[in-house]
Amino acid sequence: MLAPSNIENENAILGEHALLLSEQKRVASKLDRRVAERTKELAEINEELQLQVRLLQQLPVSAWTLKPDGTPDFVNQVWLEYSGQTLDFVRSHPEAWMTAVHPEDRDAASRSFWDGVRSGQGFAMKTRSLRAQDATYRWHLNQAVVLRDAEGKVLKFVGTTTDIDDQIRAEDELRASETNLRQIFDSIPGLICTMSPTGEIEQLNRPLLEYFGKTHEELKRWKMTDAVHRDDLPEVINAYTHSVKTGTPYAVEHRCRRADGVYRWFQVRALPARDTDGRIARWHCLITDIDDRKRTEEALSEARSELAHVSRVTTLGALTASIAHEVNQPLSGIITNASTCLRMLATDPPQVEGARETARRTIRDANRMSEVITRLRALFSNKAPTTESVNLNEAILEVIALCLADLEKNRVLLRTELADDLPLVIGGRVQLQQVILNLLRNGSDAMSAIQDRPRHLVIRTEPDEGGRVRLTVQDTGVGFGPEAVDRLFDAFYSTKGGGMGIGLSVSRSIIESHHGRLWATLNDGPGAAFSFSIPQAPGGLACQPARKADQLPGSNVDQGRRVDRSADGDPPSIAEGDSGSREPRTTSIVCPASRRHSPPSPIANFPRHI
Repeated sequence: MLAPSNIENENAILGEHALLLSEQKRVASKLDRRVAERTKELAEINEELQLQVRLLQQLPVSAWTLKPDGTPDFVNQVWLEYSGQTLDFVRSHPEAWMTAVHPEDRDAASRSFWDGVRSGQGFAMKTRSLRAQDATYRWHLNQAVVLRDAEGKVLKFVGTTTDIDDQIRAEDELRASETNLRQIFDSIPGLICTMSPTGEIEQLNRPLLEYFGKTHEELKRWKMTDAVHRDDLPEVINAYTHSVKTGTPYAVEHRCRRADGVYRWFQVRALPARDTDGRIARWHCLITDIDDRKRTEEALSEARSELAHVSRVTTLGALTASIAHEVNQPLSGIITNASTCLRMLATDPPQVEGARETARRTIRDANRMSEVITRLRALFSNKAPTTESVNLNEAILEVIALCLADLEKNRVLLRTELADDLPLVIGGRVQLQQVILNLLRNGSDAMSAIQDRPRHLVIRTEPDEGGRVRLTVQDTGVGFGPEAVDRLFDAFYSTKGGGMGIGLSVSRSIIESHHGRLWATLNDGPGAAFSFSIPQAPGGLACQPARKADQLPGSNVDQGRRVDRSADGDPPSIAEGDSGSREPRTTSIVCPASRRHSPPSPIANFPRHI
């Protein structure tokens, strides 16, 4: 039997043992929970790692990691399939993967790789790598970054290898295209530049730089240099500013200074290139040397003027009778009045007032003859044409005065239908009168063989559409055949047996130089009509009405009346017309076949000047 003290000790020991077992169970339970939690965490981490690995395997680029010494420890399937290498082979040596690199790129790749690994900075390099599938090399970009621990120690290198072959080829093609474009840009036999939407110069081709002998930077400040002739510069700047502001095409002819200081004429044209939204992306400018063309045009213009002069001189011979008649009338008046003045002064007492009046008439006739000579000199001189505002109606009447005797000789009935308030035109007065004279003479010649009907010749003026003025000469002659339609205005072609074939050709050149056109049409009845249309003067200014024929000294013609002069020169009979008509003024003159003596000149019926 145990003593009480022993029993107490045993109970104490049992109690302690029970407590120890209980603590052990609690600790074990806690450890189990922690193990379970950790196991779960590790499982989740592992699952995440497996997901990441699967993602790395599925990336469209080769992904890999390197140990701090450069040995690969992970390579995804993309690289293995591309290169045909195995994972064990790649892991066998830091440079094992480089066996797929093009031999020409291998040394440079090795240097870049080891520099990046040993420095702990990573690397980036371009190499050509062999594709196992078709044994072709393609460009790749190899890049590696460093993964460090908290203390900055290198843990791994993480990198990718990206196929950039298509990009490299596209860049090569783009560079080749740019080079080719630049070669074309520099080899075009013209001066070319491009400008920004605001008109700032961007690119200049080599011929342009060589022509001006200036740098790109100097030509960007062309407004401040002598590149453009100073007389042309204001117009150039105005046109340039307007085009940039409005987006309208630019076209100007001006002189540009060559590197040797010589100015030559150029045609400068610029067109805007627009994007898909219609905004101007840039301006393309072509500067073409037209100096030789300008000189040729000047020479051609001189040749045409000379030919026109020859034509006028040729006409002079045909108009000798008219000219002699026109000069003879005032000359006869001068002689008659001078003789009368002497007789009046010889009386006793002298008739001073009568003599004074005859002296005035002498001066009047002298002035008339002077005007005749002046007009003839203007028409048949070889001076350079001058541009002025021309009253076409007055110009017509002056020409009629010159050729009236010739029309009388050919028994032509001339009728003028000149529009009131006809706008002025801009041009060379003498040149336009030469055209009118040629058309009148052609109309008269076309009726020279007509015996079975009156020889009617009408000259008409009227406003034309588009701000122009039209003149028409219509005859009742033989007209022209269909085979002549396309050749009427050719040089040295004539439908007349003795014609030179230069009149209509010269006339067309003159009208075209006035920015007009000359054409011919057949009448509904016999004969043909020749017309020209030229622009009216700016502002549409109207002509002052031409002086009426009856307002001139010695007049035998009136507006709206028909005048018949008898063959013996007796005063004509006058048939009244409708003075209230709103049609153009119409004047008809019947010229007889012959006269027994010279009556007062019908040339006096027409005004001598504007």
